[in-house]
Amino acid sequence: MTVNLFRRRKKIKDKKWYFQQSDLAETTEAFTNPARGWYQIYTFLAEQEPDFEEKKWCLNPEDTLALVLIDIGYFRKKDLDRETLERIRRIICFFTENRYDCIVRVVYDHEGKALMREPAEFDQVKAHMEQIGRILNLCSSSVFVFQGMLLGNWGEMHGSRFLGGNRMLQLAEILRMSKTERTFLAVRRPVYWRRLHEGQKKGALYCTDGMGLFDDGMFGSASHLGTFLEENQKEQGWNEPWCREKELAFEQELCQQVPNGGEVVFNSEFAATLTSEKVMEALRQMQITYLNRTHDTRMLDLWKEWKYLGQGVWAGKSVFDYVGAHLGYRFLIRRTDVRKTRNERGKYHIEAEIENTGFAAFYQEGEICLEYVDRNGNCCAKILEKQMKGWRSGERRRLSCIVEAYDGKLFVSARRKEDGVQIRFANKTDVEGRTMLGLLCAGQAD
Repeated sequence: MTVNLFRRRKKIKDKKWYFQQSDLAETTEAFTNPARGWYQIYTFLAEQEPDFEEKKWCLNPEDTLALVLIDIGYFRKKDLDRETLERIRRIICFFTENRYDCIVRVVYDHEGKALMREPAEFDQVKAHMEQIGRILNLCSSSVFVFQGMLLGNWGEMHGSRFLGGNRMLQLAEILRMSKTERTFLAVRRPVYWRRLHEGQKKGALYCTDGMGLFDDGMFGSASHLGTFLEENQKEQGWNEPWCREKELAFEQELCQQVPNGGEVVFNSEFAATLTSEKVMEALRQMQITYLNRTHDTRMLDLWKEWKYLGQGVWAGKSVFDYVGAHLGYRFLIRRTDVRKTRNERGKYHIEAEIENTGFAAFYQEGEICLEYVDRNGNCCAKILEKQMKGWRSGERRRLSCIVEAYDGKLFVSARRKEDGVQIRFANKTDVEGRTMLGLLCAGQAD
């Protein structure tokens, strides 16, 4: 039974109270959280009805993300019909029903043959984008990130006739008008983002349209297979590619506000120049939230061989495990402090210091609560943090509230506001996903 202990419990007098803190050590055990982590690609042809029962057997229960790739190349000469649009909607809903946040990429080509598969006229591309935009709006609660603009080999925005001039601007505007605040957009290269945001040339970057990045060439070369320039140049304009150092700095600033993710690629020559420290520093600079767990596993196998060389609980663990645990956000309760209030007898000030130790920020709406349960099992809660969105990598926050003293267990819990999905901390949690801060007890402390 839940009761309002804050208002109804009488002040307790003539008792001494003490706080017995729980072990708040960081765990290295794997756990899942929404909208972050590893993903796999699930490919669909828009003209074919999927076997959803068969697809269920392909789902990885360790993932909370799925990249849903939908090929519309069959319709290169005509608009998508009503049946097909409904099928696309059902495909996206299938993953939502199975508790996945979707990264959606709609493409004309999934075999590296964009010039053969794309429409002959740009007007047809625009018409398709407007149709997809309506689906994007309809499925806004299901789509975490919409990648690309239909074009290019594998939808990766290269090898297309239609990405020059102002055509990319026209497609981007359709997406901006169609999507809701819940859904982020992503383009393949930082220079594309800059070309679509001329107004951001001066001052700090401020991303108002939710457009981030995706990089499917990570570590494939020094330039991430053409994502950056190979060499530094003295003059690098806003609308031109920049060298690796400058592009990584650009991504670090931009992707504090919007997600970034993609695929790692193995290149033996470039891999020989890498170390675990260099890899993790790059992932942290890029603010990486999600990575493909099945593409080019040679790089991932290398990470499994490498050991984390830092100190603490991760010392000696594999780089693969460390990276997987730190994709996106990772909230760790660093310490807690419980002390008597000065002017209110029988009440205590509870404070928890929490750090986001992940590679990236928290991009959605969420809240953190203090819960406590008395010896009879009665539970109540107070909100410690109403605004988790924008909590950046490396940022520490001190969250506090005042409670009335009584025998009970103190917990901290977090959830995504939109659907109430639990967000687990990197400390030990119970079966409900809560982290216990400790016990508030009556009597003399030992």
